[in-house]
Amino acid sequence: MKILVTFSSGLGSTEEVSQEIANVLAEDSHLKVEVISIDEVKSIGRYDSVIVGSSVRADRPLANVRDFFAAHRYELLKKKFALFAVCLAANNEEGRNKVKREYLSQILDKYPSLDPIGVEAFGGKINFDQLNPVMQGLMRHVLAKTGLPTTGSVDTRDWNFIRNWAKMLREKLVRDHQFEEA
Repeated sequence: MKILVTFSSGLGSTEEVSQEIANVLAEDSHLKVEVISIDEVKSIGRYDSVIVGSSVRADRPLANVRDFFAAHRYELLKKKFALFAVCLAANNEEGRNKVKREYLSQILDKYPSLDPIGVEAFGGKINFDQLNPVMQGLMRHVLAKTGLPTTGSVDTRDWNFIRNWAKMLREKLVRDHQFEEA
C-alpha cells in the first residue's frame, strides 16, 4: 500500500511532525510511505492513502493546503485520507479540539463528502529569533492570551501523542488493506 504524507509548513514544525508520522507508518512493511511538500505534489493517483498536514496561520490552514483539497477533492473520495494541523494552541485537549473545530472544519465543512479516517491537531513550535520584528510582535500578542512563553523557543508538540495517532492510522490502514485483499 502506497501512502503519501504531504504537508505545508511555515517554519519547519509541520514538516518534522509529518516526517515522524511517516516514520511510524513505515514501521509496517506493508506500507510504502513518501513524505512530500504539498507544493511539490502534482498528482495523488498512484497513492492508496493520503495524509495531509498544515500549519495554522491567522486562524486558518495554509492557503496551499486549501488549494490542494480544491484540486484533489474528487480523487480523495476514492482514497483513505487523514488530516492534521500543527498549531501552538493545540498543546492540550481543549486546544486540539478548538483547532479541529474551528480551523480544520474550514476544509472538512467545505467538502462534506470526504470521510477522513483520522483528524487531529498537534502542538507546534516557534523560535522568536527566526521571526522578523513585525511577526515577533504579532506572535507575542497572540501567545500572551494563551499563557505560553513569548520569547526564545517555544515547543508545544507532544511527540508521544503524535506517535500514538500515527500508530492508530497505521492500524486502520493495514486492517483495511488486509480486508480489501481478502
